[in-house]
Amino acid sequence: MNGVGEPWELARKCRVLVENMGQGVCLLNRNMEISFVNDKLLELSGYNRDELLGKKVPTLFEDMNRRILRVEFKKRLKGKLTTYAISAKTKQGKDLLLSISGVPLFDKEGKFNGSFAILSDITERKRLQDKLEERAAELEKEVEKRTGHLVELYRGVAVTEERNRLAQEIHDGLAQNLATSLLNIELCERLVDGDPKKVKKELWKLRKALAKSIKATRQVIFELRLPKFHRTGFATVLKQYLDEFCKKTGIECSLNLKLDESLPVKIQVGIYRIIREAMNNIRKHALAKHVDMKLRTDKEGSLRLSIEDDGKGFDLRRSAWTQRKYGTNFGLTGMEQQAKLLGGTFTIESVKRRGTRIKVKVSLRR
Repeated sequence: MNGVGEPWELARKCRVLVENMGQGVCLLNRNMEISFVNDKLLELSGYNRDELLGKKVPTLFEDMNRRILRVEFKKRLKGKLTTYAISAKTKQGKDLLLSISGVPLFDKEGKFNGSFAILSDITERKRLQDKLEERAAELEKEVEKRTGHLVELYRGVAVTEERNRLAQEIHDGLAQNLATSLLNIELCERLVDGDPKKVKKELWKLRKALAKSIKATRQVIFELRLPKFHRTGFATVLKQYLDEFCKKTGIECSLNLKLDESLPVKIQVGIYRIIREAMNNIRKHALAKHVDMKLRTDKEGSLRLSIEDDGKGFDLRRSAWTQRKYGTNFGLTGMEQQAKLLGGTFTIESVKRRGTRIKVKVSLRR
């Protein structure tokens, strides 16, 4: 009794399982004709059972999808399990995207006897995936746009810092010298009739102050002017700048230059500005006798700049570095912002009475 009942009970349970699956199920014979479909597949397709049973599967699909079905069915003929996606239409003409998992079936003699297929409706999943990809593309554009704004902001900060520094320099040097000269002229006007010797002495002071002002004006103009790298070449421009710096300041400079590839114009300009600002800081504050500069490209495709002086240095822990980074020090802030504009990093090392070293690293692959 049990021997007869158990196979029937197993078949009943399998049928219940197949009918209650969340996916469509169908059986195909060796000629790709449908021999069984579950209720879920009827629901997905919009057809009734009589309209599907005995139908050759390819006839239910359009050209491209028909070819895909035949290719996948041939794989099953060779005993391979296949999983693929295919476009379809319901009886009412609604578009579907189906994921199909096919399993080959064989008879007792090992001959191909059709296949068993599970069909899942992934139309909504694909729609959501497309929507996510579209949103991701929008986000990428937004990030690119915001990055552009950020770069412009950094550029604005760097330009503002450089303007502020130059304004401070003009105020501290040129403007004060001219104001003093004006006072001397007024004094000479009052003394010209009564004390000619005093006038002569004041005119000598005025001449000295004006000479100083002319020198300061030339220095500011020199700092504002950027060389034409495309005519002279970056290495030549840098060497000429350091030679000029040595002559004007009396500070010895050594340059170790090793560039294995040409630098983009933007990086040439940015690095030149950093170098010029660093040398200006050394001239004004470091009391240095010697500057050692190294500029090289490395195997990682980065440009590395190091500028080290033997000046008085300073205590980093008590400096503006730790008080909102550089505080009001336009030179250091300008160099840091310039390095950021180039997508690089800026670091500084300093020890009292042992000098200062700045380091910049910029990727040439960005």
